[in-house]
Amino acid sequence: MGGFDLSLALISSLRSVKALILATDIYTRGGIARYTYAFASTLTGLLGPGNVDVLALLAYGDASAQHPCFRILGPVSKRLTLAAKIRFVIKALPLARKRYDLIVCSHLGMAPVAAAIRFLYGTPFWVACHGTEAWGPLPLLKRMALRRSALLLPISRFTAEKLVEVQRIPPYRLAILHNAITNDLAGLLTAPTLAGAPEAGVPDGARFLLSVGTLTSAYAYKGFDTVIRALPKVLARAPNVRYVVVGRGDARQDLERLAAELRVADHVAFRGEVSDAELASLYRSCEAFVMPSRALGADGAVRGEGFGRVYVEAALAGKPVVGSREGGAAEAVLHGKTGFLVDPGSVDEVAGAIVALLDNPTLAASMGAAGRKWALENFSEEGLRTKLAQLLKARFGGEACRY
Repeated sequence: MGGFDLSLALISSLRSVKALILATDIYTRGGIARYTYAFASTLTGLLGPGNVDVLALLAYGDASAQHPCFRILGPVSKRLTLAAKIRFVIKALPLARKRYDLIVCSHLGMAPVAAAIRFLYGTPFWVACHGTEAWGPLPLLKRMALRRSALLLPISRFTAEKLVEVQRIPPYRLAILHNAITNDLAGLLTAPTLAGAPEAGVPDGARFLLSVGTLTSAYAYKGFDTVIRALPKVLARAPNVRYVVVGRGDARQDLERLAAELRVADHVAFRGEVSDAELASLYRSCEAFVMPSRALGADGAVRGEGFGRVYVEAALAGKPVVGSREGGAAEAVLHGKTGFLVDPGSVDEVAGAIVALLDNPTLAASMGAAGRKWALENFSEEGLRTKLAQLLKARFGGEACRY
């Protein structure tokens, strides 16, 4: 961060700034919801309690599992419908009237609402850009909103490049803001693994590989199917290995059917959604984290990982990672140091990377240690705090607003 100093004078100057975050959802364990939660928590630490509000569209997830330091003014609906979107706009517009100095959209889908607020009240707004929602052609309202934003916050270099290449946004209007892992979750991931405590769904003493992500058909690029196809080759070298998948969605039945067809169903366990404590325990106990996500093109657009915070979560747990060379996922793994980047379309390459880690525990441990160090240095709440302070100082601290 170039020695940036979070001085008391700067923090004091920001305590008069009030911000409203427009979010898709806040209570789930999905990547965007976790990004929103970490962003809102860190922003509250800089602006002070009572100065950050979050208006969420969807009431997905479990509110009781969170203890936010910011105010949640919603959510608006339990279902994503046109009526819910209209109610969200009706609530957001009067809420924003003369109350906030900054609007932050935690997803591009919120940008047209923020643009309307800017038109009515002159409030500047920032937009977080995660991945596929920003990589391809956009409807008119979203294109206009991007151009009227004060700042865009891509979560990876890949997404930043797409904003420049496809959306024609000048590079100086971008500031890459990687996913940060909250201190609470980081503490669970880095906690010592308890010996003799087998994981639910995994046979006692079994070695297992882990994937974490949504199993919905719209996110078929995650690569769970490729890992299942690679299992026969892996099992030929390590017959006691299991593959554990955390997440839920409509594609689960297809994956179960594939595992049965390949006669590896006894080696695959689908865990559905789990608590953060259970998730951290699975990360800490697995042999390696595997998710060879693809970048799929359709109708001129690309779908894939914008970054992939799950790779960082696995690294914090001290585990080597098998990731993809495609899309933003390639930025979440240091090839040959914290894990392996593979061709997500190659079953042989995926199987080879897994076997290399299973056959060489020393290599796996070394990569896991390097991954934890790298993740702590680059994806912590403290790192996000420093970067956010820089951006806020540029906007509200008297410096020229050039990011």
